[in-house]
Amino acid sequence: MSAFPGQVNQLTTINNNDIDALLTALHHQSHLWEYWNALKPNKFNVFENCTQHIVFKYPVDLRHHDLSVTFPLWQEWQHLIQPLINQAVVNYEYKNAGIARIMLAKLLPQSKVPLHIDASPSATIPHKIHIPLQTSEGVVMNFADKDCHLPVGFAYELNNRIQHGVSNSSNSERIHLIFDYFDKSVSQ
Repeated sequence: MSAFPGQVNQLTTINNNDIDALLTALHHQSHLWEYWNALKPNKFNVFENCTQHIVFKYPVDLRHHDLSVTFPLWQEWQHLIQPLINQAVVNYEYKNAGIARIMLAKLLPQSKVPLHIDASPSATIPHKIHIPLQTSEGVVMNFADKDCHLPVGFAYELNNRIQHGVSNSSNSERIHLIFDYFDKSVSQ
């Protein structure tokens, strides 16, 4: 289950060369943000006017985490994203792992995602993994009783079952790779 008795758990280091390769590709294809954000399936009020997403995989039905649709764009980006995912999940050691969602999330400068809880049933089982790709000191994860900055170079599990949000007081964009990871062997 995704919930653990804290807010953020630093998982492991991530190779900066792999992060740089993905960021370089994103900067060369920056037009994708606006195009794919308009088509994203995760159109929740908390993201309105403050974020953009490029979604590669997403649950078919938010009542379940174990059946997802993979969008065709994944074929083009998998070689850049999969190495980051592989590094982030190495300590879970699941023999039969699943990924419910894969997306890139951009938090715009001088903006904020308010405190919220990921309430859909599809968010209760998987581990919510964040890999910061681009950030600054002015970007902090907000929790009901604590704030913290997530620097580049690490993967983190966030407890999405407690109130959480993020604020960007900087003049630059924050970009994270976010995915949901779970053990298919565990009965639901």
